[in-house]
Amino acid sequence: MDEDERRRAKRITDTIEKLLKGEVRLAELMARPRIRHGSRIGAFTVPPEVLIDNSLSDQFTVVQVSGLDRPGLLYELTNTLSDLNLDITSAHIATFGEKAVDVFYVTDLTNKKVTSPQRQKAIEERLLAVLGASPA
Repeated sequence: MDEDERRRAKRITDTIEKLLKGEVRLAELMARPRIRHGSRIGAFTVPPEVLIDNSLSDQFTVVQVSGLDRPGLLYELTNTLSDLNLDITSAHIATFGEKAVDVFYVTDLTNKKVTSPQRQKAIEERLLAVLGASPA
């Protein structure tokens, strides 16, 4: 392991320890601006997409989200789902180059599928906003 990797590993370890001790909150960390070295954001176009399906599972609403991957994206997606009063039972996270494809199995607070078209539309709009999509 070279010195640069050791330094990054130490920074990550220190951050995790601070989080576990309650010395810093995750939301604060995620809100801090990050220095990008050689950022390729903007070099790729990955259209944001949210698909909500109740036919894939007997118990859960399946929410598939795809778009341009970036630091903090998973945190923002899960935080948004929580803000929408959805319980995430299972999450399947994947990246394909610059594209993130995340699938969440969710229920509402009564442990039921999300069947209301208006509620599904609200979920879709909030997640598209996280992905940086312009309002339709």
